[in-house]
Amino acid sequence: MRSAIGYIRVSTATQVRDGESLVVQRELIEAICKLEGLALAHIYVEEGVSGSKAFAARPEGSKLLAQVRQGQVVVALRLDRMFRNTSDALATLAGFKRQGISLYLKDVGGFVSGDSVGELVFSLMSSVASFERSRTRERIVEVKASLAKQGRYMGGNTPFGYTRIERDGQRFVEADDAILDEVRKLKGQGYSTRLIAGHFAQRGVTVTHHAVARCLRRMAITAQAHFVAA
Repeated sequence: MRSAIGYIRVSTATQVRDGESLVVQRELIEAICKLEGLALAHIYVEEGVSGSKAFAARPEGSKLLAQVRQGQVVVALRLDRMFRNTSDALATLAGFKRQGISLYLKDVGGFVSGDSVGELVFSLMSSVASFERSRTRERIVEVKASLAKQGRYMGGNTPFGYTRIERDGQRFVEADDAILDEVRKLKGQGYSTRLIAGHFAQRGVTVTHHAVARCLRRMAITAQAHFVAA
């Protein structure tokens, strides 16, 4: 009976806390090993780690790579549990083949290593997973840009020169005209960002010169946009 090592990954704190996803993955891997006649030696559980991290850079992934031996089978349920990057997936598979280690992925159809069709499907699915991840990042950037244009609050500290308000159950960030006018006037008088920060510190407003510089950049961008629109 060949020895097998399982791999489970959950990427969110909620999944780690609730444990349901971990339990389901563990039970399915145990069932696969019984079905395939594999002796399950250990299951590595990657908790709260993003799939964007290279497999070897993950805490449990690196342990698995250090412990797995020739003749063993690495078992996971889905390709995206192990990889989200095409080059990482192909490099890891190549490393397994060199060491005589087999890879079993349920969603790819079973054994990947040593099967030309399995390796082809693995390669194609790796490319699709990598593409989907890139598109997800692009969509997130697009959504954030759209919300920012609407003045929606995006989380974190409110930028200097702006104030956070709530309207119709939603939070927005609006310009504080009094502060921006003061910054504009001081800049026109030749004040540096450090002097402007010091000026506001004397008035009880704690702000760094970096925040003042960012405020001036936003004002310049806004002014340029208004000029183009006009």
